[in-house]
Amino acid sequence: MLSKVKEEANSENIAINLDTLVKNINTSAGEVKIHINSEDKFLYPALINGKDQNLKQIAKEYSDEMGNIYTEFTNYKNEFNTKTKILNDSDKVSKESNRIIKLLENRISKEDMHLYPKIK
Repeated sequence: MLSKVKEEANSENIAINLDTLVKNINTSAGEVKIHINSEDKFLYPALINGKDQNLKQIAKEYSDEMGNIYTEFTNYKNEFNTKTKILNDSDKVSKESNRIIKLLENRISKEDMHLYPKIK
């Protein structure tokens, strides 16, 4: 879904796929929220309360970091969740979409490389 947002936000004529872009921004926001809530309610508490000190530390760091990322993503979503908001500053939506998606992609990569392998 994020790749679709990135593609649509960077199109030459953003107005052509505006309805889809708005839908995908809002859908992505829901998906990110569900992912973060499940980590906050299940994954991180289990690791923080576990016996492995290294995993405890990583879980604390990742949980704090994710809160900041979620705040940034929520601000992005609130800024560009309607057609009018996007059309008012289409250059900014492209720039901010690229920035926030890169932030999320980097976080996913970090989890995949440094957290999940240690859990297995």
